Amino acid sequence: METYIFERWRYFLQLICEHYLISFTALSLVTFFGILIGIWVFYSPKARTVILPTINFLYTIPTIAMFGILIPIVGIGLKNALFVLVMYGLLPIVRNTYTGFREVSPQLIETARGMGSTRKQIFRNIYFPLALPSILSGLRVTTVMVIAIVSLAALIGAGGLGQAIFRGLNTMNTPLIVTGSLFISAFAIAGDKFVGTLEKNNRIQKIITHNASKKDLYKTGINLSLLIIGIIASILYLSPSQNNKNGKIVIASKPTSEQFILGEIMAQAIENNTDINVIRNFGIGGGTTNIHPAMLAGKIDIYPEYTSTAWLSVLKRDNSVVDLKNLEQSYNDKFNLKWTGLFGFNNAFTIAITQQTASKENIQTFSDLAKVSSKFDFGAEFDFFEREDGYKGLIKVYPFKFRRLHEMDINLRYKAIEEKKINCVDAFTTDAQLIALKLKTLKDNKHYFSKYQAGIIVRNEILKKYPEIEKILSSLNGKIDNKKMSSMNYEVEIQKKSPQKVAAEFLKTIKFKNDEK
Repeated sequence: METYIFERWRYFLQLICEHYLISFTALSLVTFFGILIGIWVFYSPKARTVILPTINFLYTIPTIAMFGILIPIVGIGLKNALFVLVMYGLLPIVRNTYTGFREVSPQLIETARGMGSTRKQIFRNIYFPLALPSILSGLRVTTVMVIAIVSLAALIGAGGLGQAIFRGLNTMNTPLIVTGSLFISAFAIAGDKFVGTLEKNNRIQKIITHNASKKDLYKTGINLSLLIIGIIASILYLSPSQNNKNGKIVIASKPTSEQFILGEIMAQAIENNTDINVIRNFGIGGGTTNIHPAMLAGKIDIYPEYTSTAWLSVLKRDNSVVDLKNLEQSYNDKFNLKWTGLFGFNNAFTIAITQQTASKENIQTFSDLAKVSSKFDFGAEFDFFEREDGYKGLIKVYPFKFRRLHEMDINLRYKAIEEKKINCVDAFTTDAQLIALKLKTLKDNKHYFSKYQAGIIVRNEILKKYPEIEKILSSLNGKIDNKKMSSMNYEVEIQKKSPQKVAAEFLKTIKFKNDEK
């Protein structure tokens, strides 16, 4: 594990800085607004009857669902992440602030009033100092929770250590998952420890009431200094000088090994042949559903897409046979987006079972499987059961009556068939696990599934700004067939090579149109 971290230390250092800054920003906002709202609901019974139930309700909504709900409103990335983190972090702070104020002795307040203290003095000298231990207790809970939730923000392209976990899941890379998880755990422990030192012996309370010893001031100063140094260091690391760069573009990808590889191929091709700075926003959860709106909003400039997904899911065409000219024209006219070409491979849907089962039951085609489908537990990703060109349409063409249906993450379905939790799975024709697990892909004898040819979509605005990009990307047209794509997927998922390395090795074989060498 130590060797693995050392080999990819730059990658992990970037994720650590991102996680640190996102967590700090979210916690700062949560602390500020949480305390203010908590004080407000204490002094205003009307506000209390509305705000506390609302916060409780928001807290019941699953975090991932909230990220998705906000995408049409605020898009993907940091804004979305901060919005969700603040909403989820408010409940402990607001409740603990309100509880801390409410538990202050009424007799103490009456005594202060009797001695002539103003409302402001009572708040500053009695309410807030006495409520502070309760507030810090809420902050301690919130700190650990926010640091953990930041990991989910990677699904919407916000960055952070969650990116390592999801990339590991998507590429079957256990060391990546473990390393990302350990760093997040270390962050949570450090955050809890930091707030704990402020809580210890009522240190902050003593500072506020001017009763702190030199030791309390010294230790608090050291902790705050370390916090500030970490912030400055993270900002400086994430903001390197780009004096040698003439602009920037954002390339996104869906959360699969194949998409990581294609994203890297495009990114490195542009970096190697231009002075443009490429920002990678890979592994966005929800795929086309989230990336396409981000393209229209100008948050993403380029991403790899599949023709049938664009035809059926974006253009909402009923005919499963893709008309490429119509597809390209529609994207240009409706969305101001351009297909610069196709890579050359077709990553179509199929169904896979083990070779042993196929031989035993004499299954070669989808129709053969349909006849004995009651013996099979079928597993597929959530999206496959929802999309019209997935399971919904499949059972209209083939009379499948599977014993059980299992919905799961796209990257776990092969693990499920390997562990014999299921014995039938949906697959893509370029999946590396088909080779690794020696699975039998069945023939779609009624030609239900359409072609999913991979291509590149670019915003026209970017092509006008950087016309050299189109020449570079068009140099990739037709350069990857099914065998090559399967091989690259195998290198990443089975041989545990990084997508960056696999992409770099592939690009050595390409001659670019603007290459003067």
